[in-house]
Amino acid sequence: MLNDCSNPHLVLRLAHTADVHLGRAFGYLGEAASEHQARLKRAFQRVFELAQQHRCDAVLLAGDLFDHPRVGRAWVEFALTTIADSRLPTFVIPGNHDPAPHHPFHTHSLPSNLHYLPRAARVRFHALDLELIACPAGEESDWQPLLHRERSGAPFQVALMHGSMPSAGGAGTIQPDWVAQSELDYVALGDWHSPQGWVYERTVCWYSGAPEMIMPTQRLPAVMLLVTLAPNRTAQVQSLVTGEARYASNAPDGILSWDISSYEGLQTLLSDLRNLLTPETVATIRLTGFWRALEPLDVALLVEQLQGACLWLELEGAYQTEPLEPRTPFEHALAQVAEEAIAKAPHEAAHYREALQTALYLLRGGRL
Repeated sequence: MLNDCSNPHLVLRLAHTADVHLGRAFGYLGEAASEHQARLKRAFQRVFELAQQHRCDAVLLAGDLFDHPRVGRAWVEFALTTIADSRLPTFVIPGNHDPAPHHPFHTHSLPSNLHYLPRAARVRFHALDLELIACPAGEESDWQPLLHRERSGAPFQVALMHGSMPSAGGAGTIQPDWVAQSELDYVALGDWHSPQGWVYERTVCWYSGAPEMIMPTQRLPAVMLLVTLAPNRTAQVQSLVTGEARYASNAPDGILSWDISSYEGLQTLLSDLRNLLTPETVATIRLTGFWRALEPLDVALLVEQLQGACLWLELEGAYQTEPLEPRTPFEHALAQVAEEAIAKAPHEAAHYREALQTALYLLRGGRL
């Protein structure tokens, strides 16, 4: 039984987010780091704007609001001001990046609409007909006994957890059986940066993902979740875009294949690739086909030239090159030396030809 509320028209709308990582340095983004920190702030504000637009009754934040316990005071004050200004009841648990013993909230006064839940516990909020099971990081041993439906509890019973489901990378701190047997209305998860959900029996369970790009491997654009609960119905979950980071055009999975066979030089290729990029672009571009131009294709140089035009870029070399032919007298002399060496040691022909190609490549400005 999902819930036993006597009011058949009661509906509860919840905004679910997690893994905001306010205060993250984004060192891997280089000069783009400070602007991306601003995007992160805007994404956090957008969570509350969308929650208000969709008439949410509360906001659930499933851990890692902060990137680490020692974030600057300005980051903490930004978070508290954003939450206070929304006037929405907001429920926050610690994550593994902002654990309870050293959470930044401990040294600040909290607004009245912020409910910080640092310990594993069941907490009832009568005004919302909601019972929350807080399962913060660091208290995993206390989770399982709490994960069940109280028959005399609130009409809506929801778990707020920060931990990992089992995956190919490990066993995880959350066991699917706990969720399947809980009979809860919804389990709001934090820890994974991309959204992912499951349904166990009638309990719906989702990672919201981060509201903005934290690492370029996560799914984009980043989202929050709008969760609608109604009596005797399975929770309905809708994603709402919050992040500004985007994949390159025509690359729905983040990987764009680009055929380089028709290019006669590096500058034209560089110009075309730059036209694909914006300051918000996160791109993996796979270069395919044949490189037939006389000058070497220096992928590292391409990345250096293009990185400033986007947020993050990776170039994959999946192309083939035509054998380089000697053009100058010096190159012809090298080729003659290689042929003489092959004539003396035919069994080493492949090595000598490879050495000649490497020499021609370097002579024309290529880099190893």
